[in-house]
Amino acid sequence: MAPNEVKVVPAKELREFTRDVLAKAGMPPKDAATEAEVIVWANLRGVDSHGVQLLPWYVEAVDIGHMKVKPNIQIVKETPAALFIEADHAFGAVVTVFAMKKVMEKARQTGIGWAFIRRTNHQGAMGYYPLMAAENDMAGITWVCGNTSMTPFGSKFPGLANNPIAISVPSKRHRPLVLDMATSIAAGAKLLLAKDKGISIPEGWALDEDGNPTTDPWKARILLPIGGPKGSGLSIMLECLGSVIVDFPKVEPVVRGEQPPFGMG
Repeated sequence: MAPNEVKVVPAKELREFTRDVLAKAGMPPKDAATEAEVIVWANLRGVDSHGVQLLPWYVEAVDIGHMKVKPNIQIVKETPAALFIEADHAFGAVVTVFAMKKVMEKARQTGIGWAFIRRTNHQGAMGYYPLMAAENDMAGITWVCGNTSMTPFGSKFPGLANNPIAISVPSKRHRPLVLDMATSIAAGAKLLLAKDKGISIPEGWALDEDGNPTTDPWKARILLPIGGPKGSGLSIMLECLGSVIVDFPKVEPVVRGEQPPFGMG
């Protein structure tokens, strides 16, 4: 293909290709189909940063042991309205779709369903999951706490995660409303997409390893918070309501100086 040539691939073929790649990596067919559905959903919505371009990264993560194709997913604790899931480093889509189905069952019985997931991995486009609820005439909200890749407002150190959050509500006559956003100005995967396309990123998205502004996605290491102190504050609160509650704090080791920041390498 020429550099600027665009090739259109049918969604069905793209799902099958994605599913087959994951299956060859060792993922059970049902889980591979779930992961492929979520990945291609992002492409179909025009969010290519969270689509099939992530496949090489996912396969590499499996090879080095960061993501498991056959995790031991367990419900550790459960009440009529809530459950706590140990994901054992599962692919994000696999365990989150599982969790959403469980909490929707609870919501039908009790009016609300809530799940906490510990030790999961990249969820992809977060909007997919609350939309599952909206399509079943429920409101849904999801967020995930990630590794530190974003600087707190006024700092040049990646001491926060750009914890993304998504909310969806149903509608009577129209399609459900969906909000899907990171607490950084741009999601980290958008840097990967810029690298893949060989293009610059907009000013104000990221800093380099020395804390200087950059438009080069290859030099970008630290994301900037959306809305300055507002993005920082939202990230901290989502951390408290997420990873801290499940006793798996993502920011604490960096704050204590026990491990180097993750950054956007």
